[in-house]
Amino acid sequence: MANAKQFDMNLLRVFNVVCHRGSFTLAAEELELTPSSVSNAIGRLKAIVGEELFVRVGRGIQPTVFAKELYQQLHQPLEDIEQVLMGLEEFDYRKAQRRFTVLANDVVIRRLQGALDKLLANTGIEIIFKETPHNEAEIESSLMFEQVDLVLHLDFSELKMFARKKLIDEEVVCVAALNHPRLQDELTVEQFLAEKHILFSGRSNNLPMAQALNIPIMSKRELHGEQSSFLGVMASISKCEAIGLIPKSYADEYKTVFGLQIFPIPFTAPPLEVCMFWKNKLTQNKANKWLRDTITSIL
Repeated sequence: MANAKQFDMNLLRVFNVVCHRGSFTLAAEELELTPSSVSNAIGRLKAIVGEELFVRVGRGIQPTVFAKELYQQLHQPLEDIEQVLMGLEEFDYRKAQRRFTVLANDVVIRRLQGALDKLLANTGIEIIFKETPHNEAEIESSLMFEQVDLVLHLDFSELKMFARKKLIDEEVVCVAALNHPRLQDELTVEQFLAEKHILFSGRSNNLPMAQALNIPIMSKRELHGEQSSFLGVMASISKCEAIGLIPKSYADEYKTVFGLQIFPIPFTAPPLEVCMFWKNKLTQNKANKWLRDTITSIL
């Protein structure tokens, strides 16, 4: 191996990104290099360590056993170094020009959008909200490849490899149309199970929300329909005799618009925990920290 004084540490960074992205082309995009520069860097590292690092598989590449072991040893230390360096950068939102992208569900977006628009008026900061995909793999990929800055998501997710912080507990209530022929003033367990339900089809790991939260009684509900947003659930319920579960803050805001009545759930159910997830290396990044702190203060 080359003398430590002569060794180019940039080769390890290139190697780390190639392993992470699984492609010379994607690594080149992230590193803002040409694919040939990335290939040359990997070739130089291969010559130094004296081992094959990647092999061609079809039209892609695959790390060798040696490369996988090297990546396991190098990945976290390199992430830690990058995190320290990023933490040194100052960030003043009143002077900065920056666009952030945040994945969140419609409930959280509604609670944040107005306050953020007011705070950021006359600044160069934009915060773009996008609806959280139902596919957990898409969420994980968006964070891993830094396509988004933050994800605000229910904590029954499998985003365990990322840094997280609990934001809020959302109480869940049951809603029905004001003119429901059988439900007025109260809701018993028997009534809850006797009525048909409109389900929120937001999923985590391909499990319905209620199943992921491990509430056994939910499996006894009779299905009337599904909607991909809480707004859609309430709109559907307002036009039929079905009932459904909604975060209380959302139900309170829209009960008059849709003509709904709200009932406490007639059994013990945990609140929905909404958490903030971000890539570990951005923990000390001043811009990302400002974004996290700002969203936390609003919620």
